[in-house]
Amino acid sequence: MSTSTLASPAVADFAAAVRAALSDLAPDEIDELTDGLEADLTDRLSETDVSESDAADLGDPSAYAEELRAAAGLPHRPAARAGFAAEFAELRHAPMIIATAFREFGAAHPILGRVRAFSAALRPLWWVFRAAVVTALIVNTVRPGWWQPINGLTVVIGIAALVVSVQFGRGRWLPFAWMRGLLLAVNVILAICAPFIVVGVATAVNNDWYSATYADQSSGDMSGTGLLENGSPVANIFAYDAQGNPLTHVQLFDQDGKPLNIAGDPAAAYSDLQGNGLLTVPDTEVPGRLGWNVFPLDQVKDTAIADDGTSIRSSAHRIAAEPPFATAKALAGTEGANPTAAPTPSAAPTP
Repeated sequence: MSTSTLASPAVADFAAAVRAALSDLAPDEIDELTDGLEADLTDRLSETDVSESDAADLGDPSAYAEELRAAAGLPHRPAARAGFAAEFAELRHAPMIIATAFREFGAAHPILGRVRAFSAALRPLWWVFRAAVVTALIVNTVRPGWWQPINGLTVVIGIAALVVSVQFGRGRWLPFAWMRGLLLAVNVILAICAPFIVVGVATAVNNDWYSATYADQSSGDMSGTGLLENGSPVANIFAYDAQGNPLTHVQLFDQDGKPLNIAGDPAAAYSDLQGNGLLTVPDTEVPGRLGWNVFPLDQVKDTAIADDGTSIRSSAHRIAAEPPFATAKALAGTEGANPTAAPTPSAAPTP
C-alpha cells in the first residue's frame, strides 16, 4: 500500500496542495520532488506533539513548494494570470491532475492498480503505434501511396517520428505545459481512431494479398465484351469482294458456327462503341434473333433510345454506315473477273 493511503487527511490534503503548486513542472519532476512527502509531513506533525488533523501546523503549501523548487535549482512558478488566461493555465495542468487522481484511485483499489501497472508496461507499444500513424500521415501527405511498400522516405520519417514519440512518452522534450496538453489531445484522438486504423490497415493488406494470390481470378473476363482488335473494341465490320467492291448483308460466323457479335450481348438493342452521337444497331431480318453478325451494321441517332433506356424506338430512322473507303484493292488475278456472273452449267452429253 502506498504512503498516501497511510497519511492522515491533513497530510494528504497538504501534499495534494503542494503537488498542485508544482503542476507547471513535468510529471516526473513532480514525482521526484515530492517522493516521500507524506512521510516527512507525518514525522513533522509527530515532532510537534499536536493533533495530526491540525493542517495549519504544516504551514503554507505554496511556500513549501517554492522551497522544494529552490532546493532542486528550479525556477519559481510563473505568476498567475487573470481572466481567460488564468483559466487556460489551469486547463493546461489538467493532464497532471488527472494522472495524480488516477494514481491515488488506483492505489486505493488494488485491481485498478494492477490494470494501471499492466497498461504502463504496454506504453512502449503505444509509442511505436503513435509513431507509425504519424509516419503514415506525413508520408501520404508528401507522396500519396508511398507508405506501401516501405521505402527510404518512409524509413527516415519513421525513425524520426519514433524518436520523438519515445521522448514525449518519457516526458522529455516537453518544456512547455501546453505541449503536454497537446500531446494528451493527440493521444485521445489516436485512442479513439485506433480500432478504425487497425481495421483499415488489415483490410488493405488483405486486399493486396488476395489480389496477388488470385491475380488470374481477379482479372476481367473479356469473352463477353464483343469483338476486339489489338485490345480495342470493333464498332463495325465492312466486307469487300475479291475485286474490292463493298458488300452488304454479309453474315459472319466463327469457327464453331457462332455468329460474330460486336456488342457482346446478343439481346442488346444497340451498341455505343463509337461515341459520336450515333448508335450501332443489329439487323432485324435474321429469323429468331437480332442480327449482330450481319455486316455492315446500320446506325441510328442516340435520340432514338426509348424512355426505358434499353431499346430503340420503332420509328427510328436507320442510317447506313459509311465504309472507310469506296473500294478496296482487288486481289491479285481477279482484276478482270465478274463477281456477279453465275457459273454456266455444262451441256449434258448427247446420248
